[in-house]
Amino acid sequence: MLTQIALLTILGSLFAAAPSVQPIKRDSGTYANCRSFYADVYAETDQNVDLKSVIGGPPANQQALVESSIQTFAAGSTVMQQIMNATKIPVKGTYNMWFEYCEPKNNNGNIPGIFQTHHGLVGNAGYWNVQLDNSPNNSFAESAAAAGWATLSYDRLGVGRSAKPDGTNVVQIAYEIAQSISIAQSLRAGNLSDVGKFNKIVGVGHSYGSNLLTGVASVGPQAFDALILTGFTNNATQGPLGLAAFQSTIASVAYPARFASDANDYVITPSVSVDQTGFFHYPNYTNGSLDFFTNNKGEYTLGQQNSIAAPLQLKNNYTSPVFVVTGQYDAPYCAANCYVTSSSGSNSTTSAAGNGTATSTRPSQLDTAKELYPSASIFQTYVVPDTAHGIIYHTTAYEAYQRIIDFVKSASV
Repeated sequence: MLTQIALLTILGSLFAAAPSVQPIKRDSGTYANCRSFYADVYAETDQNVDLKSVIGGPPANQQALVESSIQTFAAGSTVMQQIMNATKIPVKGTYNMWFEYCEPKNNNGNIPGIFQTHHGLVGNAGYWNVQLDNSPNNSFAESAAAAGWATLSYDRLGVGRSAKPDGTNVVQIAYEIAQSISIAQSLRAGNLSDVGKFNKIVGVGHSYGSNLLTGVASVGPQAFDALILTGFTNNATQGPLGLAAFQSTIASVAYPARFASDANDYVITPSVSVDQTGFFHYPNYTNGSLDFFTNNKGEYTLGQQNSIAAPLQLKNNYTSPVFVVTGQYDAPYCAANCYVTSSSGSNSTTSAAGNGTATSTRPSQLDTAKELYPSASIFQTYVVPDTAHGIIYHTTAYEAYQRIIDFVKSASV
């Protein structure tokens, strides 16, 4: 049983008062104008764990990492329990982060709000702005812009173009929760680069990013006016289709041309077949998307991999709207079939309105997320048909985005 933890709430002043900004590029899609920049983010937490005391430092080589993974996922293993019971350590500091900001082309200075996105393991900021087959339909940022909303995406700490500190004891989910809160507070204050001030901020997560937002809901519930949790349930597997299936490989070993400078506690999925297993449902994905994913995927750290479950154990009194959107054949969070539930009589896909009324449809594993958000003013789920974990790469992505946008509008965020 994982122990309950309480993360340090981060005040708005913890965001660097004068972030360094280095514009990189400006480009346009069908509906959105996007620009990227770097900014320094300060955050702190006292709830990282001394992971090195359990698994040691970065593995000496790939063979050592494989053996460590076997020990973690073996029957009767107590490694995860040891990690959750490990000594808490404080982490604080300023790290340079890479951001992409997209806004509607014709907004007339009247943007109702912004989606702050959080990608998952094996992802990066580009997950939210993928354009395939010469179409904007797979880009969340494009759909948001078409609806009049802005989007802020970033390479999470340790990923892509953002800073890459100690991947074992620093880059963990507790510290990233603090960073997310700090970024949101900077958006409300209007001091993140030149993107302006926003009064309405919706947190959007995918996979690990949804776990991260569940932590934010516990320790900084005022950060976001609503939460969209994609690729998520409260039923993540540690078995054959969970983290074990990722076959974590030292990134510099798997793809030396891209990750030669990464330390050995920075890892990645090693092949196209592994990527298909974890993220895709054949044949319902767009042409070339599987190769695109493999060629552009991001690394993750052993600290992130081994802390992903911690936010799900926090007490959560989040009272704003929550929408869970997960593919029918999601492997990591539904064991590849979200409609297989432990008890169809007690689980139902529920939309709970503010007046206490509710409607029920076909039961799914997405319903388990309600346990994490018992106080949400509105709680709804949507199972994306014929779709796996990487929603954005499937032909159903556009419909999923429209559901998200409709939810935000109907919830009067």
